[in-house]
Amino acid sequence: MALDEQHAAARRDSATEETEDRAERARGGGLWPFWTASYAAGDPLPDLSCKVSRPEHNFDEGDELPPDYRALLMKMLRHEGERAGNKSFLGLMGTCIEIAETMAPDAGARLIKSEYLAEELKHAIMFHRIAVGLDPDFALRDVPYAHYAFHLPKETWADDALFHFLIDLNGAFHARDWRESSYVPLRKISRTVERDELGHSEMGYYFLSALCAERRGRALVQALLAKWYSAALDMFGRSDSPNTPRFIEWGLKSVGNSEIRSAYKEYVDRKLTALGLDLPDERQGRRFL
Repeated sequence: MALDEQHAAARRDSATEETEDRAERARGGGLWPFWTASYAAGDPLPDLSCKVSRPEHNFDEGDELPPDYRALLMKMLRHEGERAGNKSFLGLMGTCIEIAETMAPDAGARLIKSEYLAEELKHAIMFHRIAVGLDPDFALRDVPYAHYAFHLPKETWADDALFHFLIDLNGAFHARDWRESSYVPLRKISRTVERDELGHSEMGYYFLSALCAERRGRALVQALLAKWYSAALDMFGRSDSPNTPRFIEWGLKSVGNSEIRSAYKEYVDRKLTALGLDLPDERQGRRFL
């Protein structure tokens, strides 16, 4: 290629990159993706690496899996509802659109929620491919969300903001735990899912910040907080779950339910206190201790 042609190609590439950068900044009113600011100052989430001695396992798609390992992995994926073949997940996304249309305070908030929806659909493709690699029948099976956090009523915009801040953050913490997963396909997507889910949580926190900037909004968030706070803590399961040692031994988890819940609570409490909110009793309304 001649020198002039190289310079022309470089200018075209530069112009394309500049256009893409402007488009990226314009997404979600210039706020999306929310995770960017969180990671700019370093790693925002706590260390969840395994601190106990355990055998080294490494399984990839297509490998023959030990029966106990496969059973635990499938149990984990059943709880992870973000799959393109899961009708219940698509229903949840439909509800997300409806809430944005009927409750969002302005067009900017609706645009941000549309970015959230697009990213969750990206996750659905990623987890769908993992499911297909394990069991094509399971990949197409509807698995309704079992945890009650997904069935709590969302009657206000504050409900939706608390759902995203607290429940999406749960997904970020679990994805952080997958960084050391012995199942290669899960380990490969862990950092992307972690980053995105933290961004979804920060989206909810952004909406909460706007609500708490006014007296009536803060009062509403405070009144609703206990409901979502207890549900979020319960999403980590029972502290004495008999399955936890098996998950850790096989390398499917790095820490126990109690440890990850404690790290999550410390993170959440700090963020809620910064909004001027009173922390709920951590045992009030709990179903799984």
